[in-house]
Amino acid sequence: MSLSTIILSILLAGIILVISATGLDNDNSVGAKVQNLGPQAKTHEYTLVAEETTLEIAPNLRVDAWTYNGTIPGPTLTATEGDRVIVHFINKTPLPHTVHFHGDHPSTQDGVFEQVVANGTYTYDFIATPAGALMYHCHVSPVMQHVRMGLYGAFIVYPKSPLPPAREYVIVSGEYDTQNQLNPIPEYYMFNGYAEGYMKSPLPARANETIRIYFINLGLSPSFGMHIHGTLFKAYPSGIWQNPPLKIQSWELGSGNAAILEAKWPWSGKYVFHSHGIPEERGAMGYFNVTNSPVNAIDGKDIAITKTINMVDWQENLTRAFQKANPNATVTTLSIHPSSNDHGVTSETEHQERSSKVSSSNNTRTNEVLIMNGAATLGNQSYSPNPISIQVGNTVKWNNIDNTMHTVTSGVPNTISAGELFDSGLTALIMPSKTYSHKFMNPGEFSYFCRVHPTMVGKVTVLP
Repeated sequence: MSLSTIILSILLAGIILVISATGLDNDNSVGAKVQNLGPQAKTHEYTLVAEETTLEIAPNLRVDAWTYNGTIPGPTLTATEGDRVIVHFINKTPLPHTVHFHGDHPSTQDGVFEQVVANGTYTYDFIATPAGALMYHCHVSPVMQHVRMGLYGAFIVYPKSPLPPAREYVIVSGEYDTQNQLNPIPEYYMFNGYAEGYMKSPLPARANETIRIYFINLGLSPSFGMHIHGTLFKAYPSGIWQNPPLKIQSWELGSGNAAILEAKWPWSGKYVFHSHGIPEERGAMGYFNVTNSPVNAIDGKDIAITKTINMVDWQENLTRAFQKANPNATVTTLSIHPSSNDHGVTSETEHQERSSKVSSSNNTRTNEVLIMNGAATLGNQSYSPNPISIQVGNTVKWNNIDNTMHTVTSGVPNTISAGELFDSGLTALIMPSKTYSHKFMNPGEFSYFCRVHPTMVGKVTVLP
């Protein structure tokens, strides 16, 4: 073989190697990755359907919703790190939507530019990574509106090595505003799609078992601290298992972020969890009902000591029962809060009894209005009686029988004229068991609200 032939053969071999290497580097297709799946990897196939419906997000408060599979949040999707995930997305709404997953994946699986139009479909196909508490949501502008309307859910990726035993919950934080979904501070904050749902139906737990919470924040408000009562708990930052955990008392969680939280109580009791600040006053509140396990407790069923108990199905059934999805129902802005617990929320029967008493006293011209227990989530039922009619020159006294502070402020929330006629004021809040009075000297209709909880609205009619 001549020297020129040898050189040509070497050059050709080099070109072939370069072409092959370049082809592998540029191949971001899932198919190439699937071929390299480990022997233990599985394929998980899901279908998400975007559909319009109406849901209850607080007792007797029914709103319009855009959902994945009919609930807010959508179903919790799960996989083990390294598994293949196939999601068939069907858009049955008149607007374009997508499914954007958090985690590692090629751009074609990112759910941003490939918008799915009405009656369209798209299949996402990717490898689940990294292990942790991830999420999915619509990424069509305005994203804030599409997410607040309900297009979001949890995507949990388990690590390849089995986790220590625990009772596992998924809690997805969300928001809703009946007036304007772009409002930075919304009217309602929800855990798993229902305001104070876990005050009405607390999360069960056993003493001395680990409670593991995959906590996902798909609210759009500024960061608030997640706090669990009765214990310092452990947090895995950003919900990623490979991150070293921290022992904490509260954990700040920005929009679109997550955390894995682990708590344990050696004592039975009721242990509240909530987002500190405004959210807890508007629905982001629940509690764990921790009980001692029976002597004959079955591990993995009654208590999680050596076997994990997954509570996600129980939670999703509870959400469906709360929300009562109905695409043909009429939405309402009326919120009655039929609940009875030690959080101070008034039952509907109690509300009617107190309304009757106040109406009776109003007939004797005492003109007293009660600020009801649980007023922060009661809307125009926050005051009793409401509306109220008085004569010119009479005084109305508001009596706060709630367990938190309020204001009585004239006008409409977020307007320049709010508080011009009368205002108990943010520097002189009406504390529990305290009162505020105002004398009306002119006839007319006068609306009022609470500055701290602007969904609380009332009206005074002053007759000549």
